[in-house]
Amino acid sequence: MSLPSMDAYSDREKYEQHVKQELHMIDNDLKDWFLTRRIGIEKAQGMRKQLESLNATGLAMNNADVPPTQMVLWNDIVQGRPDMEDSLSTDAREMKAEKYMKLFKDSTTVQHPCRIPGVAYLRCLHENFKETSQARTKKCMYSFTSFDACRKALLKQQSVAMENAMTRQDLADRRAKAMFERRAVLLDSLSGQPGQ
Repeated sequence: MSLPSMDAYSDREKYEQHVKQELHMIDNDLKDWFLTRRIGIEKAQGMRKQLESLNATGLAMNNADVPPTQMVLWNDIVQGRPDMEDSLSTDAREMKAEKYMKLFKDSTTVQHPCRIPGVAYLRCLHENFKETSQARTKKCMYSFTSFDACRKALLKQQSVAMENAMTRQDLADRRAKAMFERRAVLLDSLSGQPGQ
Protein backbone atom coordinates (compact mmCIF):
# COMPACT_ATOMS: atom_id res chain seq x y z
CA MET A 1 0.00 0.00 0.00
CA SER A 2 1.53 3.27 -1.07
CA LEU A 3 0.81 6.67 0.40
CA PRO A 4 -0.46 9.41 -1.87
CA SER A 5 2.11 11.95 -2.92
CA MET A 6 2.20 15.34 -1.23
CA ASP A 7 0.98 17.01 -4.42
CA ALA A 8 -2.03 14.70 -4.61
CA TYR A 9 -2.80 15.26 -0.94
CA SER A 10 -2.61 19.03 -1.25
CA ASP A 11 -4.80 18.90 -4.37
CA ARG A 12 -7.41 16.97 -2.39
CA GLU A 13 -7.22 19.51 0.45
CA LYS A 14 -7.56 22.37 -2.03
CA TYR A 15 -10.56 20.67 -3.61
CA GLU A 16 -12.20 20.09 -0.22
CA GLN A 17 -11.57 23.70 0.76
CA HIS A 18 -13.11 24.90 -2.51
CA VAL A 19 -16.12 22.59 -2.03
CA LYS A 20 -16.64 23.82 1.53
CA GLN A 21 -16.57 27.44 0.36
CA GLU A 22 -19.06 26.67 -2.41
CA LEU A 23 -21.28 24.82 0.07
CA HIS A 24 -21.17 27.82 2.39
CA MET A 25 -22.23 30.16 -0.45
CA ILE A 26 -25.00 27.77 -1.53
CA ASP A 27 -26.26 27.47 2.05
CA ASN A 28 -26.38 31.27 2.37
CA ASP A 29 -28.25 31.60 -0.93
CA LEU A 30 -30.72 28.88 0.09
CA LYS A 31 -31.31 30.56 3.45
CA ASP A 32 -31.90 33.86 1.65
CA TRP A 33 -34.35 32.17 -0.76
CA PHE A 34 -36.20 30.47 2.09
CA LEU A 35 -36.45 33.62 4.21
CA THR A 36 -37.58 35.70 1.24
CA ARG A 37 -40.34 33.20 0.44
CA ARG A 38 -41.36 32.85 4.09
CA ILE A 39 -41.53 36.61 4.69
CA GLY A 40 -43.48 37.05 1.44
CA ILE A 41 -46.00 34.42 2.53
CA GLU A 42 -46.43 35.94 5.98
CA LYS A 43 -46.76 39.44 4.52
CA ALA A 44 -49.42 38.31 2.03
CA GLN A 45 -51.33 36.40 4.71
CA GLY A 46 -51.20 39.38 7.07
CA MET A 47 -52.44 41.77 4.40
CA ARG A 48 -55.22 39.39 3.39
CA LYS A 49 -56.31 38.95 7.01
CA GLN A 50 -56.34 42.71 7.56
CA LEU A 51 -58.31 43.34 4.37
CA GLU A 52 -60.80 40.58 5.18
CA SER A 53 -61.34 42.05 8.65
CA LEU A 54 -62.37 45.27 6.89
CA ASN A 55 -64.66 43.29 4.54
CA ALA A 56 -62.44 44.21 1.61
CA THR A 57 -62.89 41.90 -1.32
CA GLY A 58 -60.65 43.36 -4.01
CA LEU A 59 -61.01 42.91 -7.72
CA ALA A 60 -61.07 39.11 -7.38
CA MET A 61 -64.19 39.27 -5.17
CA ASN A 62 -63.16 36.26 -3.09
CA ASN A 63 -64.17 37.26 0.44
CA ALA A 64 -67.05 35.12 1.70
CA ASP A 65 -67.59 37.39 4.73
CA VAL A 66 -68.83 40.34 2.67
CA PRO A 67 -72.63 40.68 2.95
CA PRO A 68 -74.42 39.51 -0.22
CA THR A 69 -75.99 42.91 -0.91
CA GLN A 70 -72.58 44.59 -0.84
CA MET A 71 -71.12 41.80 -2.97
CA VAL A 72 -73.78 42.37 -5.65
CA LEU A 73 -73.12 46.12 -5.65
CA TRP A 74 -69.35 45.53 -5.70
CA ASN A 75 -69.69 43.07 -8.59
CA ASP A 76 -71.59 45.74 -10.55
CA ILE A 77 -68.85 48.28 -9.83
CA VAL A 78 -65.93 45.96 -10.66
CA GLN A 79 -67.26 43.88 -13.53
CA GLY A 80 -70.78 44.83 -14.44
CA ARG A 81 -72.63 48.05 -14.93
CA PRO A 82 -74.03 49.89 -11.92
CA ASP A 83 -77.65 50.79 -12.62
CA MET A 84 -81.05 50.90 -10.97
CA GLU A 85 -83.86 48.70 -12.23
CA ASP A 86 -87.04 50.38 -13.44
CA SER A 87 -89.03 48.05 -11.20
CA LEU A 88 -87.65 49.82 -8.10
CA SER A 89 -89.51 52.73 -6.57
CA THR A 90 -88.04 56.20 -7.02
CA ASP A 91 -86.83 56.22 -3.40
CA ALA A 92 -85.26 52.77 -3.81
CA ARG A 93 -83.45 53.86 -6.98
CA GLU A 94 -82.10 56.93 -5.19
CA MET A 95 -80.99 54.80 -2.25
CA LYS A 96 -79.26 52.30 -4.55
CA ALA A 97 -77.45 55.12 -6.38
CA GLU A 98 -76.27 56.48 -3.02
CA LYS A 99 -75.10 53.00 -1.96
CA TYR A 100 -73.09 52.63 -5.17
CA MET A 101 -71.46 56.01 -4.57
CA LYS A 102 -70.71 55.34 -0.89
CA LEU A 103 -69.29 51.88 -1.59
CA PHE A 104 -67.12 53.19 -4.40
CA LYS A 105 -65.83 56.21 -2.48
CA ASP A 106 -65.13 54.09 0.61
CA SER A 107 -63.24 51.57 -1.53
CA THR A 108 -61.00 53.96 -3.44
CA THR A 109 -58.56 56.64 -2.43
CA VAL A 110 -58.39 60.05 -4.05
CA GLN A 111 -55.25 58.92 -5.92
CA HIS A 112 -56.97 55.81 -7.36
CA PRO A 113 -56.81 56.01 -11.18
CA CYS A 114 -60.51 55.11 -11.59
CA ARG A 115 -61.78 57.43 -8.86
CA ILE A 116 -62.62 60.41 -11.09
CA PRO A 117 -64.33 58.50 -13.93
CA GLY A 118 -66.10 56.23 -11.43
CA VAL A 119 -67.44 59.11 -9.37
CA ALA A 120 -68.49 60.92 -12.56
CA TYR A 121 -70.50 57.92 -13.73
CA LEU A 122 -72.06 57.23 -10.33
CA ARG A 123 -72.92 60.92 -9.94
CA CYS A 124 -74.65 60.80 -13.33
CA LEU A 125 -76.65 57.79 -12.11
CA HIS A 126 -77.64 59.62 -8.94
CA GLU A 127 -78.60 62.80 -10.77
CA ASN A 128 -80.81 60.81 -13.15
CA PHE A 129 -82.33 58.26 -10.77
CA LYS A 130 -85.86 59.44 -11.64
CA GLU A 131 -85.31 58.60 -15.32
CA THR A 132 -85.95 55.19 -16.85
CA SER A 133 -83.01 52.84 -17.21
CA GLN A 134 -82.88 53.43 -20.96
CA ALA A 135 -82.87 57.24 -20.61
CA ARG A 136 -80.25 57.04 -17.85
CA THR A 137 -78.06 54.82 -20.03
CA LYS A 138 -78.15 57.38 -22.85
CA LYS A 139 -77.31 60.28 -20.53
CA CYS A 140 -74.53 58.43 -18.68
CA MET A 141 -73.00 56.42 -21.56
CA TYR A 142 -69.99 58.70 -22.04
CA SER A 143 -69.01 58.64 -18.35
CA PHE A 144 -69.59 54.87 -18.15
CA THR A 145 -67.38 54.25 -21.20
CA SER A 146 -64.56 56.19 -19.53
CA PHE A 147 -65.06 54.34 -16.23
CA ASP A 148 -65.24 50.95 -17.98
CA ALA A 149 -61.99 51.61 -19.88
CA CYS A 150 -60.28 52.50 -16.61
CA ARG A 151 -61.57 49.32 -14.92
CA LYS A 152 -60.39 47.15 -17.80
CA ALA A 153 -56.95 48.77 -17.76
CA LEU A 154 -56.71 48.20 -14.01
CA LEU A 155 -57.71 44.53 -14.34
CA LYS A 156 -55.16 44.09 -17.15
CA GLN A 157 -52.48 45.76 -15.04
CA GLN A 158 -53.29 43.44 -12.14
CA SER A 159 -53.17 40.41 -14.42
CA VAL A 160 -49.77 41.40 -15.85
CA ALA A 161 -48.38 42.10 -12.37
CA MET A 162 -49.59 38.70 -11.16
CA GLU A 163 -48.05 36.96 -14.15
CA ASN A 164 -44.72 38.78 -13.63
CA ALA A 165 -44.70 37.91 -9.92
CA MET A 166 -45.39 34.25 -10.68
CA THR A 167 -42.57 34.21 -13.26
CA ARG A 168 -40.12 35.75 -10.77
CA GLN A 169 -41.19 33.27 -8.11
CA ASP A 170 -40.84 30.34 -10.52
CA LEU A 171 -37.33 31.46 -11.51
CA ALA A 172 -36.29 31.79 -7.87
CA ASP A 173 -37.71 28.34 -7.09
CA ARG A 174 -35.93 26.75 -10.05
CA ARG A 175 -32.68 28.38 -8.98
CA ALA A 176 -33.19 27.06 -5.45
CA LYS A 177 -33.86 23.57 -6.81
CA ALA A 178 -30.63 23.70 -8.83
CA MET A 179 -28.75 24.84 -5.71
CA PHE A 180 -30.20 21.95 -3.69
CA GLU A 181 -29.08 19.52 -6.39
CA ARG A 182 -25.59 21.08 -6.59
CA ARG A 183 -25.35 20.96 -2.79
CA ALA A 184 -26.16 17.23 -2.80
CA VAL A 185 -23.46 16.57 -5.42
CA LEU A 186 -20.89 18.55 -3.43
CA LEU A 187 -21.75 16.76 -0.18
CA ASP A 188 -21.42 13.40 -1.96
CA SER A 189 -18.02 14.41 -3.33
CA LEU A 190 -16.84 15.36 0.16
CA SER A 191 -17.96 12.05 1.60
CA GLY A 192 -16.34 10.15 -1.27
CA GLN A 193 -19.60 8.83 -2.72
CA PRO A 194 -20.21 9.26 -6.44
CA GLY A 195 -22.92 11.74 -7.37
CA GLN A 196 -26.09 10.59 -9.08
